Amino acid sequence: MGDYDVSLVVASFVVAVLAAYTAVYFGLRLGRSKGGERWRWLVLGGLAMGSGIWTMHFVGMRAMDMGVEMSFDGTMTAVSWLAAVLASCLALQIISRPSVNRSLFVMATLAMAGGIVVMHYLGMYAMRMSVPPEFNALWLGVSVAIAVIASGGALALCRILARMEGAPSPLIRLGAALTMAVAICGMHYTGMLAMTFPGDAVPSPDNGLRGDWMGIPLAVFCVALLAVALFVAVYDLQERRERILKQQQENERVARKAFVDPVTGLPNRSGLEQRLLDALASEDARRHPFALVHLDVANFRALANRLGPKSLDDVIREVAGAIRDLLPETVYLARYSNSGFFLLVPDYQESGHQFLFRQLRELDQRIGTSAVPLLWRAGQSVFPVTGNSSRKLIRAAMVPRDLSEIGRFENVKADPEMVLPGNKAVS
Repeated sequence: MGDYDVSLVVASFVVAVLAAYTAVYFGLRLGRSKGGERWRWLVLGGLAMGSGIWTMHFVGMRAMDMGVEMSFDGTMTAVSWLAAVLASCLALQIISRPSVNRSLFVMATLAMAGGIVVMHYLGMYAMRMSVPPEFNALWLGVSVAIAVIASGGALALCRILARMEGAPSPLIRLGAALTMAVAICGMHYTGMLAMTFPGDAVPSPDNGLRGDWMGIPLAVFCVALLAVALFVAVYDLQERRERILKQQQENERVARKAFVDPVTGLPNRSGLEQRLLDALASEDARRHPFALVHLDVANFRALANRLGPKSLDDVIREVAGAIRDLLPETVYLARYSNSGFFLLVPDYQESGHQFLFRQLRELDQRIGTSAVPLLWRAGQSVFPVTGNSSRKLIRAAMVPRDLSEIGRFENVKADPEMVLPGNKAVS
């Protein structure tokens, strides 16, 4: 045993924190990936996390002054690195699965712990000391137990973060990384106590790797590697979010085009029909009857012949705004056709709607245009009296009535002989 260089101990802990943070980040990233993209992130994450844990181990070894120049066998060192990478890939694979049963979790914990233990002790054996090492059974058992507990705790912690709604905040991820880093360093330095060499032992002169690069240079290199890996992951995630946002905006644009009238910004025919279907499908629909009022500009063709397309759109927008100003917020307004609007009045029998109906009966005087006087015609239907389907309600409301009848529902009933303009009798 020897003294420890505090700066290298601190460097080993910093590397462990960054490696653990990488594990948390890539685990969450994997959970949102599929197919080939998932495998790419799994390999990249395993390489970054495994290299970080492996670097922490060798920087921690270099922190102890053994009184001799350290060197390592290249093959054993490479195998120890491979063990750390494979254990990390396994951990990330388990973290990112949608569900994990108890047996699989235990097996994954033991496999990950086994990889870390192999990496640690094989890395120490890689010095190929001239005298065989001595083992302290107590500390050996403690180091293995810490590896198992740390592996299980890391997997469980990352699973908890993965199930959190939305993306965990950076502080939560950092807290998880600090917890995991303490466990990783605890296993390493406990393992150092478990495996000791006699004072006159020296590394094999045949070792191909010099130990002077295992301290700060290796730590700096690994930190840079992990930083680049995290930068690539964050950059990719931002691009992915931008693509998702653009797709959502495109979907909203398509939805607006499908359900919104481009001239007035009001719901169009499809929007009205969808609103009616939603109202009719409600469990308590019959406890909340509604009226459907159709308002139509009877002389729209004359208006269109007199005005150009742009002026006509301006007039229609003005008319739509004037109608909207008459309505309370609870009334749904849609532009059903070039000349027609529909009002869906919920709970139409409430006394608060009487003022609205009185204004609608005076529509000829209230809404017009200086270009051409507007001639209004109107109709109405009531759910469930007039019908119990959107088709019947719309067709019934399109039967022209005198404006003075709008809002008067005393004699409203289903009419099997109702005739629409240009249509045969509707049954």
